[in-house]
Amino acid sequence: MAAERGGADLARRPIVALERRIGDLFGLSLKECTPEGLAQRLRFRIQDRALDGVEAYAEYLLYSEDPAAWEVLAETLTANESRVFGMPSDFAPLFEITSDPQWSRYANPEAGPFRCLSAACGTGEEAYSLAIALAEARAPALEFEVIGVDLSARAIASARRASYPRARAASLPAEILQRYFTERDGEIVAEPLRTRVRFARINLCEPDSLAPLESFDLILARDFLPALTADGRRAALTNLSRALKPGGVLVLGPGDSVGESDLGLTPTRWGERYAYEKPDAEAGAVRGAAPEEDPDPRMALVAHHSSLVRAWVRILLEQRGFAVDEAPDGIRVLERAVIGRPPGVYLLERTLPPQGGPWVADRLARLGAPRPVVLAFLAPGGGSGSEGAPPNEGAQVIELPLSGRDLDAVLPRHLP
Repeated sequence: MAAERGGADLARRPIVALERRIGDLFGLSLKECTPEGLAQRLRFRIQDRALDGVEAYAEYLLYSEDPAAWEVLAETLTANESRVFGMPSDFAPLFEITSDPQWSRYANPEAGPFRCLSAACGTGEEAYSLAIALAEARAPALEFEVIGVDLSARAIASARRASYPRARAASLPAEILQRYFTERDGEIVAEPLRTRVRFARINLCEPDSLAPLESFDLILARDFLPALTADGRRAALTNLSRALKPGGVLVLGPGDSVGESDLGLTPTRWGERYAYEKPDAEAGAVRGAAPEEDPDPRMALVAHHSSLVRAWVRILLEQRGFAVDEAPDGIRVLERAVIGRPPGVYLLERTLPPQGGPWVADRLARLGAPRPVVLAFLAPGGGSGSEGAPPNEGAQVIELPLSGRDLDAVLPRHLP
């Protein structure tokens, strides 16, 4: 009973209620937005209200019915600053836009503008970077439009001014800086680009919040997803995927992933890493994304929802001299396939999330991935899930639990 009372008391604490309310209103995770500590991040808000501490501030927000205070809190929790051409390799594919099989049509003015979205754009540096990359693309007739959206009204107002300290564009070559920025009051202003770039205040976690902006060919959504709650992340990814045109590309932050979310997107190569494409039924296969290298016969990829199964299969493979990668779902298998030398051995759970191992094998073929040395599906023993012929040409089915002898039966006898 004492433990139950303690849990109930904890659930009633104002900080817990505040965290839940922030997630409901903005999709933000209070913990992820305040890595330096809640009291440190909110110290000025607490001082402004002459309150005793974080819990008193939380109680004020929860019970005062002051909408302006919630807006101020959202401004405090969001990070807004970045650099012009932060992570330059993410913009490199745009310089060769006319060679892209699905975007080359924009070299014709009659095709309409190439539309880009900078999601969680902050003070606008990323949006103006997109505009510079497209203006510098080898397509003189290219028309384009860039829209930046952010939760912060303060950041959007700053983005519209397009005025930055020179240090924000320190990585730009001098000729690019002179072409697209002018000096004013000790800062640089992206004056020549302002007619090509627009901004709007939007909560990306609200259902259908992007619908009024219509659809986009390219969406950059880098580094803001980790600051969201699980529900906020799902809502934002759903909005972003729906806002893509067929053939459009979604670029997340390095190391970020849509996970096992079934959004109808396929991993594709984007510069030096992977992004996600909305397949275009009329265009057929997705843009050429898989590495052109031959598969590495000594590299295996094990994909199963259970970490225990993956660990056991890894041990067996490493005992046989294989290097091993792991994936908990099919999307991460495809992400791995488009970056670096592809593995020669795929061992995929037959019911692998989100749509099964055979679906992953089919997507690999559509990506143009080279045919693996071994493709096998892991299925429960006793006939469950392993009956019938393998669903993909050349594939085999291995029953779990897996023994070394079972594995030897599907692996090549002689490997280089």
